[in-house]
Amino acid sequence: MAIFDEKEIQKQAVRSSKKLFPFSPQGSKGETKKKKEKPPEIKKSVTDIIPIIDQTKNGLFELKEEGGYFDIWQIQSTDVNSLNEEDANRHIYMLAKGYQGDEKSLKVVSLNLPVSTQKQQQFLQKKIKQSEDALFLRFLQKKLKELQYLEWGRTNREYFLFLYGDKETDVIARHAQFMRDVQSVLPLSTVSQEKKIDLLYKLYNQNAKLGNKQ
Repeated sequence: MAIFDEKEIQKQAVRSSKKLFPFSPQGSKGETKKKKEKPPEIKKSVTDIIPIIDQTKNGLFELKEEGGYFDIWQIQSTDVNSLNEEDANRHIYMLAKGYQGDEKSLKVVSLNLPVSTQKQQQFLQKKIKQSEDALFLRFLQKKLKELQYLEWGRTNREYFLFLYGDKETDVIARHAQFMRDVQSVLPLSTVSQEKKIDLLYKLYNQNAKLGNKQ
């Protein structure tokens, strides 16, 4: 009897490989391929994409998933290059102190927004209706066209502060603290509800145009 039976050795090798690899490599590749070919889940509506649930009575926005609230204020920016060295350093120090004193999330957003001349246009339109002087009427109509062009063709760079909190009261408290820390060098002003909606619409629709450019 031969010491090394080649056929017996091959049989043992097959039995050992089945014990070590109970699933065939070819089958696992097939399963991986099926997983890769699975089409991505398509969101049914815009509400499934945007993380905002609703707007509260206080004007804050409620978030889904992890929850929480946020609100928006406009930053009255300052050109530190136009200040003397002492005032520029004071502005920078106060702003840095405000950031360091607030450990929670905040966001500063800058956007180019259309110039708003609605109030001026309404005033001129009122004067045009009342005017009986032909020369003065032509002057008013010219000024109205200039304002309409400015609103259509020009934009302003504006800055906004987004503050977040687990509760509405947290957001309000953070805003009060931020005002105490940086109001003297970085004034914050309230934003109308209509403008807040426009801002969020622009953020979630990057190619959209606001105002008379729509």
